[in-house]
Amino acid sequence: MTSNLANYLFSKETLYKNVVAESPKVTETETIVEKKAIVQESVSDLISPKKVAKLAIPTFKVRNQVLILTDTISESEKALLVKILGAIGLTLDQVDLVELSKVQTLDYQSFLSQNVTKKFVSFGVGLGKINWNILLNIYQPKNVAGVDFLLSDELRVLETSRELKQTLWDALKSMFGNQI
Repeated sequence: MTSNLANYLFSKETLYKNVVAESPKVTETETIVEKKAIVQESVSDLISPKKVAKLAIPTFKVRNQVLILTDTISESEKALLVKILGAIGLTLDQVDLVELSKVQTLDYQSFLSQNVTKKFVSFGVGLGKINWNILLNIYQPKNVAGVDFLLSDELRVLETSRELKQTLWDALKSMFGNQI
């Protein structure tokens, strides 16, 4: 594109500045090269094995076949959760309740390798938040690697909506059908 065409098309806009016309003249300078001695150090001197710490991802020890994930849980939300679990024939002692605010993250590979959990219900925590590459649609159970996953609204939202409770109940019936 020529500068005349650019001026015609973009006369009221500043797309670029003509750097060649506005830049100061460049003068030659003398190049000075200093010679320095090269010092060779062994890698083992720089990093000793004692100083290197292995990055460890904290793992959560799964004990039960049902895992419940929530960001935080209040007493009223816990009471609602007890009612929900009771409706599907479970108690709080029969599930692993994980509060993300206390655990920070769950390692997916560690979770799968433990091979304990068969049902995973997340209340308001998308699995992307814990760096799991599993896309879930809300209230639609999905089986991944032998584990049934379900994403629901947060418990505090469920407390106030009878319609959402019914939607959750329908999803739980399809997920826990043989246990109810």
